[in-house]
Amino acid sequence: MKPVILAEKPSQANAYADAFTTRKYEGYMEISPCPTFPKGAYLTWGVGHLVELKEPHAYNPSWKRWSLGSLPILPHRYEFQVAKGKFKQFSIVKRLIRSTDTVINACDVDREGSNIFYSIYYQTGARGQTIKRLWINSLEVDEVRKGFENLRDNRKDLQLYEEAKARQISDWLVGMNGSRLYTLLMKKKGIQHVFPIGRVQLYPS
Repeated sequence: MKPVILAEKPSQANAYADAFTTRKYEGYMEISPCPTFPKGAYLTWGVGHLVELKEPHAYNPSWKRWSLGSLPILPHRYEFQVAKGKFKQFSIVKRLIRSTDTVINACDVDREGSNIFYSIYYQTGARGQTIKRLWINSLEVDEVRKGFENLRDNRKDLQLYEEAKARQISDWLVGMNGSRLYTLLMKKKGIQHVFPIGRVQLYPS
């Protein structure tokens, strides 16, 4: 099977493609057989966060209405969904990942890149594939080739993902609860504005 490479964004995928001979299709590229990929490979990408945490009303319809009585919003478990407007690209990524036995995480080398990769991977429903990590700090052609020839295992990457996921959920809790609390309390004082709190900010619908 051809391995599937997941980049974080189109510009990053294009930089990887410059190191190989490729054919471009909608939402992905095909890398021709070469010393690095004897059978060739598929190269696809996210568009930032293809997958995000669900909004409160997805857990409980009563949480759609802003009220002090509904606080704090604390789901029993946290669920993810495909981000609005990004289902088409997600479907392409999902099809490619589920059709291979090897997936290469080629997102940014940091917690956020790890989070983006694994949130997409788990949302596809794929399980059991071998996951490798591209670990480079330069998009120069020679460095890209060298990086793909020396892929790492995903143990460290999983640790980064767990850290990023914990922060993502914490941000969600602060944003969803804090924004509502401050806004509703200020409304009682006659101030009719939304007061977004934290990195995750929610506005009344």
